[in-house]
Amino acid sequence: MYISKFIIRNFRNFESAEFNFNEGVNTIIGENGSGKTNLFYALRLMLDDTLPRHIGFSEQDFCRSLGKNKWQGHWIVLTIVFDKLDLNDESQALAIHSIGHMTTDENHHKGTYTLCFRPKHQFRQELYEYSLKENKCQNDLQEILRKITVDDYETVCLCRGAAEFHDDEAYKNYIGDFDEINFPNPNDERREIYGEYLPRELNLYDEISCTFIKALRDVASDLRSYSKNPLVNLLKGKGKSIVVGTQDDLIKSIDDLNESISTLEEVIEVQVGIDGSLKQAVGTTYAPNIQVRAELPNEMDKLLQSLKLWVGDSDDEHIGQISELSLGGANLIFLSLKLFEYEKVKTDRVANLLLIEEPEAHIHTHIQKTLFDNLGKHEHKPQIFISTHSTQISSVSQISNINILSRQDKKSVVFDPTNGLDKNKTKRIERYLDAVRSDLLFAKGVLLVEGDAEQILLPVMFKEVFGLSLDEIGVSLINIGSTGFENIANIFHQDRINRRCAIVTDLDEAFITLPSNEKIDDKIQKSARASQKSGIERKASLESFCRSNECINPFFAKHTFEVDLIIESNSDLFISCLSDIYDREVERTKSKEKLESNDIAISGTESLRLAIKEGKGWFALKLADHIDECTNIPNYILEAVAWASPHMNYPSILKSAKYRLSNCYESTHDAIESGEEYDWDWESEIYNGEINFVAKYIQELPEDPLTKLLNHYDS
Repeated sequence: MYISKFIIRNFRNFESAEFNFNEGVNTIIGENGSGKTNLFYALRLMLDDTLPRHIGFSEQDFCRSLGKNKWQGHWIVLTIVFDKLDLNDESQALAIHSIGHMTTDENHHKGTYTLCFRPKHQFRQELYEYSLKENKCQNDLQEILRKITVDDYETVCLCRGAAEFHDDEAYKNYIGDFDEINFPNPNDERREIYGEYLPRELNLYDEISCTFIKALRDVASDLRSYSKNPLVNLLKGKGKSIVVGTQDDLIKSIDDLNESISTLEEVIEVQVGIDGSLKQAVGTTYAPNIQVRAELPNEMDKLLQSLKLWVGDSDDEHIGQISELSLGGANLIFLSLKLFEYEKVKTDRVANLLLIEEPEAHIHTHIQKTLFDNLGKHEHKPQIFISTHSTQISSVSQISNINILSRQDKKSVVFDPTNGLDKNKTKRIERYLDAVRSDLLFAKGVLLVEGDAEQILLPVMFKEVFGLSLDEIGVSLINIGSTGFENIANIFHQDRINRRCAIVTDLDEAFITLPSNEKIDDKIQKSARASQKSGIERKASLESFCRSNECINPFFAKHTFEVDLIIESNSDLFISCLSDIYDREVERTKSKEKLESNDIAISGTESLRLAIKEGKGWFALKLADHIDECTNIPNYILEAVAWASPHMNYPSILKSAKYRLSNCYESTHDAIESGEEYDWDWESEIYNGEINFVAKYIQELPEDPLTKLLNHYDS
């Protein structure tokens, strides 16, 4: 038996979420604050016997997207769907079946366990009766809802339910439609929908083992703690298995040691001093008699629990206290103890679950990958859930076993990156994702580019021109290394990862004159014509591929990246690299003349020649050294960035505007490049909280790169 699905409704930052899980290792990735910890807590509320048995919720546990003071009447619903149930009594109690027995196909044995935090019957009854009135209205409904407090709620556990309450229609039908004021009759609950009350004889805590390993940020203090140290839990009860003779010998030794310590001359001296001071203060009549005695424990369990781990690094013979070990080493020990603790509690239960929260803290990449790989080979084959924001762990995760969390509009949403993809497409994506490229799973927006030059130069240009990094605006740039974008772009879709992905590639339109009769093409013309033909086919293919997918969009350089870069008045950028390429002045001069030519056939050919001569990646590195805030970014790149980052916020735009005004213009009262008098006291306007500052920036500087970028957001 394993968890195949987990549904959350109205709990913390989850308004409506559905997680799909598989057997083995499941990875939950997401940015900080996206809900990974809340997901684990929701699972533990239902299955972890280390949490209090009485489950209580507060007003703060309702999803914030419901609105402040708008939670009244709503339900918190947590539903676990189990798959591959067997025929034992515990599985039968959970199973969804209406004819009294389960199907014979084990792959389709499903069951549910639901926890509901809902208004008590009398309040649900009142909402139902009001919804029957002809003159019902929102004002009166709100009056009823405002009377409900969290003390008017109850927690119930149900099984065998069929409703998936993450679906808005199901929620409206079976819990309530707050907009249309329609509520179901609580006296007519459909058990096949809501589920049956959990049988008293079934205690899921006893049937399912759930071990939780918290985020390993700094566990040295826990390893020193009595209540939190896994070693203490492992040693509990071990004293009973020690033979009686051995126990008696140890206890006698402890008693003798206590007596020896208590009768030390130095201890007696302190005892006499305290006794004399006490009697002098209150007199002999009222002063109690005291002794100083050693109390080393002489009970076996307590003796074993006093044991401490002594540790050392793998390349050092020194063994010392846990505090002497690196944080990474301490975290590895803590994780190992928790895994061994899991082994200890593991029994022949119907399911064994292991929840590991962000294991990557202070652990370097090779250990992260090895740890993840070995967890999947655990001999007892537990179902494992790992939350992470490590690209190392996500890169070795099977993408079909990944759920991606993202923050949107004050709530968390869940993406299933392979939903609807066949196995072959999924395998190709998994082969592609390495530690660098797995960045795209975390980003708010993605740029897919085809080569090293774009990978190197686009982030540098954006940073130098706008004073912002692509990372800062939540955009990842991924080098596909070819023009085969379709395989990776497949995961960006409204039904999979619902984020924008811009495909940036070349149209390869010829920039040299081609004869009307291609039969007389020379070698260069033949190559240019072939590239142009491929570009036309690529454009048609990508536009067709993207047509039904609102998450991906192609953007094309008219020619190639290097050529489109130089024709944007960037000849000085290319010329600045010539001293790094040629030792002889005559060669630098000759190349400079070509780069400065207004004829694209000449300047474009020379820019490509230099790139090929040096290697496109190495030439891009040389160009990167000379990029500054005055570099002109080709329009198709600005358009792609704007499309991939609709989430870009006002503070980022304001930061970029201030950066450009401070670095690109000598003074707010000096002449700008066009020669016009520039009289704008922008610093004063920002200081005074001018709310139309960005709009005025666009008005004042219509040809500025930031203005051009922002205009693409409007379009």
